[in-house]
Amino acid sequence: MADVQGFGVKAQGAVDFLKGKLPERSLAWDDLAGPVHAKVFAVAGATNIDLVSQLHQAITSAVENGTTITEFRKQFDQAVTQSGWAYNGKRGWRTQVIFDANLRSAHMAGRWTQMWSNRANRPFLQYRTAGDARVRPQHRQWNGIVRAITDAFWATFYPPNGWGCRCTVRALSQAEVEAKGLTVATEPFPVKTRTVEKDGEVVDIVPVGVDPGWDHSVGVAWVAPEVALGRKLLSLPPSLRDRMVDKAISPAFQEALSARWKAFRSAVKEGSQPGAAQIVGFLDGAATSALAEQAGTSVQSTAIAVPAKPAGSLDWPDDLLDRLPVHVRNYQAVLWDTEARGLVIVPEDTGRSLKRGRVGTVGIRAATTGPAKGALEVTSVGQARPADLAAPRFTVLVGRLPK
Repeated sequence: MADVQGFGVKAQGAVDFLKGKLPERSLAWDDLAGPVHAKVFAVAGATNIDLVSQLHQAITSAVENGTTITEFRKQFDQAVTQSGWAYNGKRGWRTQVIFDANLRSAHMAGRWTQMWSNRANRPFLQYRTAGDARVRPQHRQWNGIVRAITDAFWATFYPPNGWGCRCTVRALSQAEVEAKGLTVATEPFPVKTRTVEKDGEVVDIVPVGVDPGWDHSVGVAWVAPEVALGRKLLSLPPSLRDRMVDKAISPAFQEALSARWKAFRSAVKEGSQPGAAQIVGFLDGAATSALAEQAGTSVQSTAIAVPAKPAGSLDWPDDLLDRLPVHVRNYQAVLWDTEARGLVIVPEDTGRSLKRGRVGTVGIRAATTGPAKGALEVTSVGQARPADLAAPRFTVLVGRLPK
């Protein structure tokens, strides 16, 4: 096989994409939900974090310096030797998959940010394949499709759309569309789906022609990971949605969400308009199941959002509040407030930052109006004495109350 060199020249967006990822241990590639991979660097079977970090540095260096797969393989061998990793598959295949998947994802994420920033001048995208016999039948059918960059089509079918996918997109202006005699599709794109099974169990539902874990825009997942994940979850039935949420509960991804939340808070303080609300996490499967079974209530969306102007107070110190996504996920108990008809999350390890004898609480309810409509809305972030949470109005759904 000829030596492969990424994409020839350094693209800063691609470099930023890879540098912004956080290393994470992983037993299998699908241990993590697809959109999570835009913020988390993981290699299937690599559970040594030092090894993962070395491979992350090697692939980032390949993009930044325009080096070939041959050079990457040398760094791969060094990292494997140092860690003693006994990976599955042949070296050539394994390194090719890591190199190709990461470089193509990085390139297309960088392309997205460039095209999005220039959408006023070039508001349309055209799907393009490599044009040879290796192109998958479904991708060949999509070749030439032209839709507005804001069209929902790209939220799912923006390439790459699978392992080894070489598809790309071309940005077009109105004048170019007219000059080429192209038609801009505006009707909803008909999506045929297939179920994905693992060990005899349905684990995902994806569009025909898209590999599991690739049915999202890598560009959106990089810029707004919580949005890409939220879209994926809404496409699934509750049972699979809960499974996918649990796959998204990655320590590195929670750090990524915390960075997004902190930037949102800073923008609100400065008076800019970052958006009407910010997603800080997703209610996990244990909580949604208990909510349905014990409180007789289901949720339309598991996304947990904080409005730019929350209805209640955010009564935590800044250093604690900045990591709200981490604390929402790492809870010691989830309660049902029968009077307020909402949830109360009691995070772990917040007591030392709060008033003596108090624990942190995050009040949540289903939002029927406002910027968080359709999601779960954080109504307050506060403090309480454990004894108060043991009152009859509260029912413990998951975990146990602190003493």
